[in-house]
Order: sequence, then C-alpha cells, then structure tokens
Amino acid sequence: MKRISEPAMNRRGIRVGVLLLSIIWALHFSAASAFPAGQSDAADSARRSEAPRHRELERNGSDRHGEQQPAKGRPKVALVLGGGGAWGAAHIGVLEVLEENDIAVDMIAGTSAGAVAAAFYLDGYDTEALSKQLAELSFLEVLRPSFGGMGFFRIDPVEEYFAERLECARIEDFSVPLAITATDVDTGEAVTFTSGPLAKLLAASAAVPVVFDPMEYEGMILADGGVVDNVPVFAAQEMGADKIIAVNVGGSFSFEERPANRIQYANRIYNIMRKALYSEYEVDVYINPDLTGISGTDFGAHAEITARGREAAEAALQELKKLRE
Repeated sequence: MKRISEPAMNRRGIRVGVLLLSIIWALHFSAASAFPAGQSDAADSARRSEAPRHRELERNGSDRHGEQQPAKGRPKVALVLGGGGAWGAAHIGVLEVLEENDIAVDMIAGTSAGAVAAAFYLDGYDTEALSKQLAELSFLEVLRPSFGGMGFFRIDPVEEYFAERLECARIEDFSVPLAITATDVDTGEAVTFTSGPLAKLLAASAAVPVVFDPMEYEGMILADGGVVDNVPVFAAQEMGADKIIAVNVGGSFSFEERPANRIQYANRIYNIMRKALYSEYEVDVYINPDLTGISGTDFGAHAEITARGREAAEAALQELKKLRE
C-alpha cells in the first residue's frame, strides 16, 4: 500500500474540499430557486391553507385533470419557464406581474428550475411564499452519496423531498396543464411529460448529470431537461398553445471579469454554452431579465433577481395584455 506523506494528504484534502464545493454548487445551480426549504408537516400545511389557489391562472374553466376549456375563439396562452439556478428567482417577479394584471395562462411548460417553480406555484405556493422559501433554502438534506451509480448523489432523496412538500401526486392533478421536460440519456432527445408521478418527474428534470444519478422511469434514464433545451418552447407547442410567453432567466448576462476559481470557471462555461444554444426563440412575448452583475450561483441575491424579473415583465406588459385580444 502506498504511503501518503502529510503534505500530500493536505493537498489531497484541499482537492477533495474543492470538489465537494463544486458538487454542492452544481446541486444549487440545477435545483433552482423554487425549492422550498425543509419545514415541518404542520408548518407546511399551514402555509398551504393560507396560500391563494391562483385564480388568475385557473379562472379559464378547467377540470382537475388538466383539460383546458378556454372561451370559444380565444387563443390558448402558454407560459414557458426556463432553468437558471439562482437566476430562477426572476420567475417570481414575472408571476407577480401576471397576477397583478390579471393575465391568465392556459398551460405552463418548464424545465429544471422552471418546472420546479411552476409545480410549486400551481400547488399553492403564491409568490410571497416562494420568496420566503427561497430565503430559507436548504439542500443538504437531499445529498445522499451514490455508491456505484452514475452520479455523486442519489436522485431518490430529491424525489422524496418533492413528494413531502407537494399536495398533487401526479402532473395531471393540476387544474392548469403542466409540461415537465427532461433529457432521455439513451437517445439524447428531450422528452415531455404532461402526466405521470409529479415528484419523480420533477426530480428527473433537475437531475444534473454526474452530480446526480439519472432517474429511471418507464424504461428510460432521464437527466436535467436543460441539457437539451433550457427554455422548452417546443413543449408548449406540443401542448397546443396558440400564444407563448417565454421566460429565459439565463439569456442575459455579461462577462465583467475573468473567473478566479474552479466554481466560477465551471459557471462561466455553462453560461457560454447556454447562451450559444438558446439565444433565440420564436414566441409571442419573450421575457429576458437583465441579470448582469449577478452570478447564477448567488442565491443570496434572490430579492434583486426577483426585482429584475419583475422589471422585465413590466417592460413587456403591453405585449402581455395583447395576447388575449
């Protein structure tokens, strides 16, 4: 057995520490801003009982199995929410503007952060509750080492985390249709789910490759939907949307200074790739918050990020109001 000198052990300890920090960063980056922190069942129940059930979204007359019945002749409007780590807080600001201006949507599509935000919102977490939960984020409880798997951490604790906090057990239980996208690792293609186990498919949509094991479901192994398309406009099109509002929380940023460490470097490369792949969308209203100066891993800046999301939605308000005309 090779003997490791003390200096070498110290260097190895530093490397392991950096690796763990990188893994935790990746977990935070993918899990998105809408993950609520751990709560007791009693507190969770109390929060739900006080949260409005989003009449602004549901007023169109849909049944509990997601069959939308909009007024005859009115275009069906879809809201598409993209992924983006800490930047996902911008979705809260957008949702606030939609609520305040009585702008209803008939369906929502989301991936990773966007899917999680949409699911919790439709489940009864209003924008105030989402903001509060974001301020109390805690992910360490879902980190369970994966021995012999494809990732550093198991994905099933993430599924359990969602299941404990969501009333709806299946995607089709929402009164507003929801599409969750993930990546089929076998084919390299995006897959869209409008029915099925909610917690499992949310976890699949946020399963960052290598960080987490992929999620096994119906013969597929599924990973983060952002690998294929971070703003799943195609999912809204598949749902039959006539008009699309797309919120891209990872499409507007600038490189103000060079990365100084591994975490910043990984974040930079991820953003370069995302900007190159997802820079243009054919939609009716494109909301692209300016998040210059805020890192995609800066969860402490959630209030500022939310405010910038709100600002971007307000700038598009006249376009949003015209969607129903």
